[in-house]
Parts: sequence; structure tokens; C-alpha cells
Amino acid sequence: MYRTIFFMGILCSIMLFGCSTSSETVEGSSTNSVKSDILGKVKIGQLDGVSIGIGATKKEVIEKLGKPTRTGNSEYGFTMYYDGFSLEFEDYANSIDELNENSKIALINADPKMVGLTGKPDEIKGILGTPSREILDDTGDDTFILEYSESDYLLKLTFDTDDNPVKYITLQIK
Repeated sequence: MYRTIFFMGILCSIMLFGCSTSSETVEGSSTNSVKSDILGKVKIGQLDGVSIGIGATKKEVIEKLGKPTRTGNSEYGFTMYYDGFSLEFEDYANSIDELNENSKIALINADPKMVGLTGKPDEIKGILGTPSREILDDTGDDTFILEYSESDYLLKLTFDTDDNPVKYITLQIK
């Protein structure tokens, strides 16, 4: 009799805990959660893994992140390089000391591992959904870009080809 009650208890436990959630529901909600988290941050000018966002001033960057590992000018303006990402400002300068304290970040470049988006284009689309635009540079190097337009910002994921993992990620003001 005790054996029967014991086995019935085990069977009930297996039924109760083993069948309470389907993996399809967990997977779907997990993907939607990741998508909404990443694109939600993009909407406010931020990237996962980068603790400061677009619009922050030079002064705020130095206070929060300290001095960069290196600096220089790029296409968009003065650039501060940190481990795994770089911040490009709206102004040009010859040195960090010459950059105006109130100059603002206009663009963030980040390593895909830092952001947590390391897959191939189809995998990224599975996470973030359909992009606003897909670009294939067929002028020689076959660079492939997925763009996601959110609010005032543009998230660009750049690939060597449409069959390679993400090479780098850019968030910029439109």
C-alpha cells in the first residue's frame, strides 16, 4: 500500500513539473524579450554592453568611463576608443583636451560580442525581426548590412558577406 502511494506521488510530481511549460513558449518569449530589450535600448540611443549612450557629452563619458585607451579623428568626428567599443563625437579635435566638454556622442561602434549579437544575417533577423533595409555592396567586397531604424536612431550590423557572422555593430543618429 505504501509503495502504491509512493509511486502515485512520483507520477503526480512528474506530471506536475514535467509538463508545466512547453519549450516552444519559452523559446518564443525569450526571443521576443531579447528583441524588445535590444531594440528598446536602440530607441533611446543605447547598445547592450556599452554603458553610455548617444547624446552623452565628453564630460559625462570621462566621468563614467575614464580616459580612453586611444583617441583620434574619424569620418564623423573625434573618436574615443575603449575596450570593445568606440564613441564618435560631433566635433573634431587634435586631442582629447581640445575636444569641447559639451561635445556629444553621435555614433557608437561596438564589437558584436560586447552587444551579444554574433550570428549570421538570418540568425540576426530571427532575433531582431525584419530589418528596415538590407544592403549588399556588390561593388567588389560583397559587404552586407542590416539596418534597423528605431525612433531617431539607426542600428547597422555589418557582415563581410551575407553568409558570415556580424563583423561590427554601429548605432548612430539618423
